[in-house]
Amino acid sequence: MASESSRKQILQLVAAYCGAAGNASPAADTVPALVSACQQVARSSSKADQLLGSQPSQQAQVLEWLSLASAELAGSVSDEKLSKINAALATRTFLAGGAAPSLADLLLFGLLHPAVSTLPAAQTNQSCNLLRWFDLIQHTSGAAAAGFAAVAVPLPAFVPLPPPPPVSSKPAASAATSATSAAPAQGGGKKEKAAAGGKAAAAADSSSSSKTTAAPAPAAAGAAAAAAAGAAPPEGAAAAAGGKQEKKEKKKEKKADAAPKPNKEAEEPRIDMLDIRVGKIVSVQQHPNADALYLEEIDVGEEKPRQVISGLVKFVPKEQMEGRRVVVCCNLKPAKMRDIMSYGMVLCASNDTHDKVDPITPPEGVPVGERITFEGYTADPLEEVNPKRKILERLFPDLTTAADGTPTYKGVPFMTSKGPVASTLPNAHVA
Repeated sequence: MASESSRKQILQLVAAYCGAAGNASPAADTVPALVSACQQVARSSSKADQLLGSQPSQQAQVLEWLSLASAELAGSVSDEKLSKINAALATRTFLAGGAAPSLADLLLFGLLHPAVSTLPAAQTNQSCNLLRWFDLIQHTSGAAAAGFAAVAVPLPAFVPLPPPPPVSSKPAASAATSATSAAPAQGGGKKEKAAAGGKAAAAADSSSSSKTTAAPAPAAAGAAAAAAAGAAPPEGAAAAAGGKQEKKEKKKEKKADAAPKPNKEAEEPRIDMLDIRVGKIVSVQQHPNADALYLEEIDVGEEKPRQVISGLVKFVPKEQMEGRRVVVCCNLKPAKMRDIMSYGMVLCASNDTHDKVDPITPPEGVPVGERITFEGYTADPLEEVNPKRKILERLFPDLTTAADGTPTYKGVPFMTSKGPVASTLPNAHVA
């Protein structure tokens, strides 16, 4: 668990990075309070866009990492959590992308410092992405000035790739040779045919006077046949060349047919891309492999209930989850969460500090399985949301609750046949 001194160091690190006075920073008694205090410092600094995200997609990623810090890094940091962060850093320099550290990088650096500094040498090969990121943050964020002890990170030596093998010129030379030899063969064929014709005519004229002089006629025919046979390869080569040209044209036609077609997922994300339905939790139990997760069976109007995993253990008691009516996003790609598959997501409202989270609630009397609608958004949902398109991440910044707690998308309420969906948290985020 992050100690009081560790929380102060993290707050000092963020304040110093923002150019704010450390003694002017708000207090942070818990990790969720620390997250909130760091956000407050970042918002009031000239680096707000860098630290909190300048684009909606980056803002959503920063919030996601800060939520993870509040929910999963408040206690001890397990090897599994380190592995999760290591995997996320496999394709990026910083946690939320971009060319500079965000608030998520500074905060997680401080929370992970004790675990990384005591990481066994045997685990370094399995955490190379994490260690590379950690070393970069500790040398570029002013961590030493904030009181963080330097950690010697074992970095692998650079091994350049071997040069590519030289390209052989023999095939080109042999092709040129065969082309050169083919030309005389074609010319020779014409001459031989003419000679054969002349000999055949002479043989025919002399056949009436003597059988002996008629003997060369078969030889002349053989010469003509040989000449014809000698001329055949160039004709076959021409046919082969024609076949290659035809294949090239067919390939061009196929490429033209395979031109990119309009893809609905490539468009600007819209709320009607999501299949959001009314559901009812029919059973709920603790996830066998994770203390913070519920394993739920939710009826969404299908043949059998869906298995859904939600990180609500710290926010909603089990007895309040059982039999609860909820709103579920049903067309997300199934995901394995701690070795168990989840086939949807329960939508919840949460405050800025993510220390209050509560599922949003459909009105009484709405049939289970009814799709949530949004005025002005009437397209059919995607069959499955591709996570690589980051559709959810780009929609999240526009999913909020109004002052009366009504969940909205860009100000448009979540609607059912019995009225709008409700929540207990006003002016909150929905995810």
